[in-house]
Amino acid sequence: MTARRTPWLLAALAVSFWLAALLLARAVLAQPPSAVVSWDVQIATDLHNFVHGQQWVVWVAKVFAVMGSGFVLVPLTIAVVVVLARSGFPWWAAWVGACGMGGWMISQGVKNAVDRQRPVWPDPFEVLTSPSFPSGHSMAGIYGYVVFGIVALALLPRRWPGVALITFGMLMGPSRVLLGVHWPSDVLMGWLLGAAWICTTGALVLWLRDPGESVTNLPGQNG
Repeated sequence: MTARRTPWLLAALAVSFWLAALLLARAVLAQPPSAVVSWDVQIATDLHNFVHGQQWVVWVAKVFAVMGSGFVLVPLTIAVVVVLARSGFPWWAAWVGACGMGGWMISQGVKNAVDRQRPVWPDPFEVLTSPSFPSGHSMAGIYGYVVFGIVALALLPRRWPGVALITFGMLMGPSRVLLGVHWPSDVLMGWLLGAAWICTTGALVLWLRDPGESVTNLPGQNG
């Protein structure tokens, strides 16, 4: 695939993700704020009952909760942006920064607009009262750790750090359902919005950057 075609592919993917997110949002908004669809209830209930017999899953889910929080992700994103900028990759730095800042703003804006109630359990692992839709952690997994993984795949000589970061970011979403603080559709919406945003910003950065700028391997490293 040529570099010239890449931004157009990302733009097409972005449109697809935005449209899918719009359809899901319409389905949710058609219900009262506290209502959920039947498959949401069934999946969430089955997983909640399963986790009660597997307490180690709760511990793992809480680790994901901490790693996806602003207390961890904000300074981590700033550090990545600074390292990229100082290493001679300003457009990568701009992309990471735009993904993080814009992703958080979209997450909070949609949450407050929809104002959906979180799951309520008689035996909760954790109780949160903020709006549920979309899952902010699921979005953070995409605009944070998946983005870090893409950067690592492009710039580092070894693939495993990038693959590990992307896998970690994708698992952020399911961990929220396992912890009982989100419905599956919250996670799905987080994934769709996160993917739509990073594809949108990625296409814009590729259109704006200098075509002669290197986008692979940090200075002094061999591919």
